[in-house]
Amino acid sequence: MGKIQKFIICLVLFLTIQTDSYAPDIVYPFNTAAPQKAEIKNLEWNRYTTKNFVILSINNSHGKWISENIENIKSWCLTRWGFDDLDFSRECRIFFVPNKDLMQKLFNLDRSKIEFRKDLNVMWVLLDDKPERTVAPFISQVCLKEFEYKNSVKLSIWFKRGSSYLNGTLSDIRQNILSLSDMLKNEETVFSSQKLFSMSEDDLSKEGYQNREIFDRQSLALCLMLRKEFGEAKLQGFLRMANKNDSKSVLKFIYDFDSFDGFDKQYVRFMKDLTSDILNNKTPNSYLEINSAK
Repeated sequence: MGKIQKFIICLVLFLTIQTDSYAPDIVYPFNTAAPQKAEIKNLEWNRYTTKNFVILSINNSHGKWISENIENIKSWCLTRWGFDDLDFSRECRIFFVPNKDLMQKLFNLDRSKIEFRKDLNVMWVLLDDKPERTVAPFISQVCLKEFEYKNSVKLSIWFKRGSSYLNGTLSDIRQNILSLSDMLKNEETVFSSQKLFSMSEDDLSKEGYQNREIFDRQSLALCLMLRKEFGEAKLQGFLRMANKNDSKSVLKFIYDFDSFDGFDKQYVRFMKDLTSDILNNKTPNSYLEINSAK
């Protein structure tokens, strides 16, 4: 580990890399812009390198903790969902910024962002909380992208986002589920299962911000239901078959639902029961935790 040179040198080198493709992280894309020199006059980054990551953190204690734990977090994000651990096909470079003010000044961003480029995965992460509360959902996105690339498959966006949220802390999981309460009380869902299963990344990026948040939370509930009520093997089978077949036929083959409407009845009932149980402190932590099947 060592101090890297002044930020502007690092940033100029970094921005010369050409973008290949873009996919949103837990949050959605914003334009980036190089900051003025006066704003970063005394700024230095702490650089740590692991097998699959290059970590650049303004807060040195954050960078040290992340470097010591990030490879285990990567493995955990994959194996708990039944995927094999893997080495990344390209470098993953992560900029950790300790507050919103610096994130805005340095990158013209007001929240975290991820890009997938030809030879580089890049993340800008707002780390205004303890790293152990923040890092896993972001790492999950890169892990699943690398799984797609190395296995020549395409995972559904509802699973990538929902499972990433379920890789977060228990308190955040509970809060995300509870946020669905008002919608469920009005006997409505913004996204039916058919919409969830058919949504593409491009389609989702065109939704309003509020709908994108609801999509993420409904996807979290959907992932939890399929994993906890039906098991890892069926979920893995559904994800792999849905890569090449329409979701309605796969839903019938794997879960024996004849229609989306029939599935929605169980899905909505699950969300209602779960939000009620969490509100009344009846849901044990073990139900919200995902562990690899034995």
